[in-house]
Amino acid sequence: MRLEGNATMNPIGVSNEWGKLGEVIVGVLPEDALVPAPTHFCYEYLAPATLELLQQRQGQLLKDVAPEAFDGTTRQLDGLVKAYEDAGVQVHRGRPWTPEEQQYLAYLAPGGFPVFVRDPILVIGKHVIELAVKTPFRRRDVFSVRDVLQRRVTEDPHAHYVSMPPPSPVTPTRRSDGPGPFLEGGDIFVMGDDVLVGNSGLASDQAGIAWLQRYLGPEGYRVHEVALTTNWLHLDCILAVVRRGLCICDTSGLARGLPAILKEWEVIPATPEEAHALGCNTMCLEENVVLMAQEHTRLIGELERRQATVVSGFRMDIASQWGGGIRCASHPLSREE
Repeated sequence: MRLEGNATMNPIGVSNEWGKLGEVIVGVLPEDALVPAPTHFCYEYLAPATLELLQQRQGQLLKDVAPEAFDGTTRQLDGLVKAYEDAGVQVHRGRPWTPEEQQYLAYLAPGGFPVFVRDPILVIGKHVIELAVKTPFRRRDVFSVRDVLQRRVTEDPHAHYVSMPPPSPVTPTRRSDGPGPFLEGGDIFVMGDDVLVGNSGLASDQAGIAWLQRYLGPEGYRVHEVALTTNWLHLDCILAVVRRGLCICDTSGLARGLPAILKEWEVIPATPEEAHALGCNTMCLEENVVLMAQEHTRLIGELERRQATVVSGFRMDIASQWGGGIRCASHPLSREE
């Protein structure tokens, strides 16, 4: 069910990737969404057809220049929301940007849309952290969810709300969007006291990882850098946690192999093609119960052969053309430990 206003919510808290999901934010594709100008990660990661659209139609209304993509993305995000609600998860939606927010850093990178709410924030333990997103047009994404976060923190007296230092507004180039620190939610996996953070050079960087360790270290967290090959945007493009001891991974995207804390886990291999189609981009509804788009039939079969429960019945292939999947479009606010 989708709750608004001052309805009673779960306490804020996320201590791992598999605890029973109680509350989640899902992104939105606004009616006035503008095609963004491509920046560094677009050239390295997006499919050629999507990159061509960004190059040729930047600054134009998405629903006018790509109506099928607009309608399909909207429909699939709604299908994702329904899947959460059918599972009993409380759902918040991000909101469209105001005209003033739309103009923030528009002189550097106009356009964009707040579909992938995973990246601008992190909820870990009782901490709500606004992160430092590398791509200028994506630095507006946090405005879409800030109302929800501020209200929820107000309702939970034990929650903490902080922000990383915002990135410097330098002119982006094909290779860089300026100096960090950068840290993006798609790179971050919470595994109890251990936190994995991917680093491919396209999103999070070592300075961002060091910032997170300094902030969380006094509470006993250990932050581990996971080096990715340079053709992947985030760690959650190639890794999915199913339950303690079982994950899905395209290990070819790991520059230095599996992180030490996953060495004893069973790994369901994903191909690069499945990973680029966001087959590894999933969400646990609870341990061993996985939300996965129905187009990933082989991976669904592999999970079911290992007695995992897969919740599906919706697609994400149109929404995924923008570079993200289920996990990218979702951010948990509460999980049972």
